[in-house]
Amino acid sequence: MFACICRAVTSDEVSAAIEDGAGTLAAVAKVTGACTGCGTCRDRIRSMLGERNPPSPRAAVPAPL
Repeated sequence: MFACICRAVTSDEVSAAIEDGAGTLAAVAKVTGACTGCGTCRDRIRSMLGERNPPSPRAAVPAPL
């Protein structure tokens, strides 16, 4: 299935980029070309990034004063 129709980037290609270390939307765009057209795929790819890289529990804890 295509994750990005404008650049004909498949979900498998995005997943592979994420597994190879592309941990941000910008990194996925640089590696695959996705998100560089109309932008409709951004939410889908952000979701894929979230599935592979859930937020760290430490990021939610405020720093001590």
